[in-house]
Amino acid sequence: MRKYMKINIKDLPLRKKLFRSFMIITILGSLSSIISLVFLQLITVEYNHAINNYGFSQGEVGKLGIKVENSYSIVRDIAMSEDESFDETRKANVRDSVSNYSEEIKQLLISIEKTNTTSIEKEEFEKIKNDISEYEPIRDRVLELGLEKKNRQASQIMKSDVSPKVEVLTVDISELLQTKIDNCNELVNKSKTLKIISIIIILISIGLTLGLTIFLSRNITNFISQPIEKMNRIARQMAEGNLEVAIEVESKDEIGELANSFSEMLKTLKAYINDISHVLGHISIGNLSVSTREGYKGNFVEIKESLHNILNSFNEVFSEINDATHEVSGSSDKVASIAKVLSKGTIEQASSIEQLSASMIDINEKVQSNAKNANNTNYITTTLVENIEKSNYQMNEMLVAMNEIEKSSKDIKNIIKAIDYISEQTNLLALNAAIEAARAGESGKGFSVVAEEVRSLANQSTNAAKQTTQLIEEAIKVVNQGKTLANNTAQALKNVVEDVNRAIELVSSIASASEDQAYAIKQVNDGIIQITNVVQLTSSIAEQSAAASEELINQANNLDKMIEKYNKS
Repeated sequence: MRKYMKINIKDLPLRKKLFRSFMIITILGSLSSIISLVFLQLITVEYNHAINNYGFSQGEVGKLGIKVENSYSIVRDIAMSEDESFDETRKANVRDSVSNYSEEIKQLLISIEKTNTTSIEKEEFEKIKNDISEYEPIRDRVLELGLEKKNRQASQIMKSDVSPKVEVLTVDISELLQTKIDNCNELVNKSKTLKIISIIIILISIGLTLGLTIFLSRNITNFISQPIEKMNRIARQMAEGNLEVAIEVESKDEIGELANSFSEMLKTLKAYINDISHVLGHISIGNLSVSTREGYKGNFVEIKESLHNILNSFNEVFSEINDATHEVSGSSDKVASIAKVLSKGTIEQASSIEQLSASMIDINEKVQSNAKNANNTNYITTTLVENIEKSNYQMNEMLVAMNEIEKSSKDIKNIIKAIDYISEQTNLLALNAAIEAARAGESGKGFSVVAEEVRSLANQSTNAAKQTTQLIEEAIKVVNQGKTLANNTAQALKNVVEDVNRAIELVSSIASASEDQAYAIKQVNDGIIQITNVVQLTSSIAEQSAAASEELINQANNLDKMIEKYNKS
């Protein structure tokens, strides 16, 4: 069956193969999705059933127990109250509270009754309804007795009737709540089992879908890729020049047709190549009258025309070569004679240029030496100018210092004049003091001695001031003479700097001219060397041309002999 299916798929067209495979995979995938949706719906229904009939109803049963307990608590509190009386407002509030609880209990009973699904739940619920229907009249009676302050009677009924009924009712409500919890747990376990079953079935369907998908994908891939890989290997062998290959594809689809077409193309190419080899083989042995044997089709007609054009071109070219060889042989003789004359002249010209080059080299060395000496002189002169400028700067500094000395000497001279004036005044005062001491007699004798000493000191100060003034005047005279000499020296140095700068400019011009001259001589020398090289190259070329001309004559003769071998059409 599998073999038959494989043969069937192999012979189908590619479009049908792919379409049927994708349809099978799509159907299986859809079945898996439908199964998943069915089980999901079942689980959802079970979940909603559990929530609606057990989850919410458990809360309502619990509320029912709370409401019963709350109404019982109100009645118990009223029955045991120690208040002497109740006003009408409180009575109305208490009655309303109990009435509201009764109404809520009634609504809860209606809601719980709808969620009872099993016989046990319904039986327990009926017990609760009966208990409530018996409990409420007794409760209301106790409430009225308590509101009328008949506490003893109300308490007796509470103990004998109401409390037992509430206990029974509480137990019944607890049993119903537990029943719903048990049923809910059972339903949850059922849902878990259904969930596990659904997961297993979904996984099985997914596994089947995946396995069939892999099976179909692998087979269809093999049906498509294997023939293509065969043709690809054959195409690579053809690209490498191997046409001795065979294509074996058994399928009857588009790839099989492609393989057949490929095989026909290979046969055609081999026939064309054999025909081209036949033509080229005859050409190689000198037969230019050969022609093609195959009937070329389509664009291959251009190959046939090209072969015919090549044969025609060969016939024309060989005829022209034959004529050209005779002309080349005659022309080569003339070229050889001219080349020999040219070679002899270039040798003589090269000898003269070598002598000229040697003279230019000698001149260039002398000019470069002159330029070097000029540069050295320029450097020495520049250094001398810098030293003279430094000396001139120091001479100017000395002049400034001498001006300061002259100014200070004049100031000292003025101070000495002031000291001389003070000495004269002191001498005059001492004389007056001596006169006054003489008049004073014996009592002024000591003062007279002091006045004499002061006068003596004043005279000494006057003499010292005169000597200092004389020295300062001589110093000022010497300073003025030094200033004159320094100014003359500074001016002489300035003149020397100007002369040296002019000398530097001349030396720089000489050095620059010498360098330019050396550069020009170097260029001339380079030109002579180039001319020498050109002349030598020309001589070499002339010799080679002569040899080549002789060789060309020999080759032309050989070519003429080779062309004579071809059988031209």
